[in-house]
Amino acid sequence: MRKNFVWCVLLGAMLASCGREKVMSGPGSPADSVAGISSDAFDSLLLYSGTEPEEEELPANADELFDDFVFEFSRLKKFQVSRVVFPFPVVASRADTTWIAKAQWRHADLFGGGDYYTVFFNEEEQMELEKSTDLDHVDMDWILLKEHRFRTFHFERRGGKWMLVEESLHALEESPLAGFLDFYGRFVADADFQARSVSDPLRYVTTDPDDDFGMVEGTLDHAQWDAFKPQLPAERMTNIRYGQTYDNPGRMILVKQGIANGLMDILTFKKKKGEWKLVSYEN
Repeated sequence: MRKNFVWCVLLGAMLASCGREKVMSGPGSPADSVAGISSDAFDSLLLYSGTEPEEEELPANADELFDDFVFEFSRLKKFQVSRVVFPFPVVASRADTTWIAKAQWRHADLFGGGDYYTVFFNEEEQMELEKSTDLDHVDMDWILLKEHRFRTFHFERRGGKWMLVEESLHALEESPLAGFLDFYGRFVADADFQARSVSDPLRYVTTDPDDDFGMVEGTLDHAQWDAFKPQLPAERMTNIRYGQTYDNPGRMILVKQGIANGLMDILTFKKKKGEWKLVSYEN
């Protein structure tokens, strides 16, 4: 269950609000939404002034795994521009679209300088999707919990190459995760509610101190949870949709993956008598 990634984390912001061409207009313009969805905190992650080596060859297999591609896409300025379909559409609704010309594009760090990212799965088997070389479409969501919005960056593999083809803006209610995220927002913000939402005892799995490749399983009681619990995002989250579905309304797996290291937290939630409970924690 433990995975290693080469790439950095946290879905950062894609586009700046200046110099945008609006071809259709309406309430809640895409330009305003892209600029920050009425959030100063969101504005703070808009752009990344990263540097790119003048001469650097991409790995020959950079397009095989989406994860490998995304790292290079975020890191290299010239490569990023070459993998965006222009004019680039930012869709707030069918009647409200902003188009970005190539000359207006500014380099975007998809990972925002954070030290982890998050992904949601319904079942453990779905976690293998990120290793697939057969994917031709991946959506990356940036979830703004306090704003009750999320934005999606749509990638497609065209002619064997991954391309960013569209960004779309949504209310959180449109997400299949909406019900769980309502619970999660309270889970991370309310310590008493969190304590009531953790199973007692809680299944706990961690690395075997005597075997780097082994795991040991035990339990934690409520008194131990505070000492072992991971730091969880309370305002912004990411979700990379490799093709996993969320057909099981009573189960959710939250994976928090560290930056360029093997650190990973896996939290499994299940609904019991209509209420979400954290039933398993692995790190």
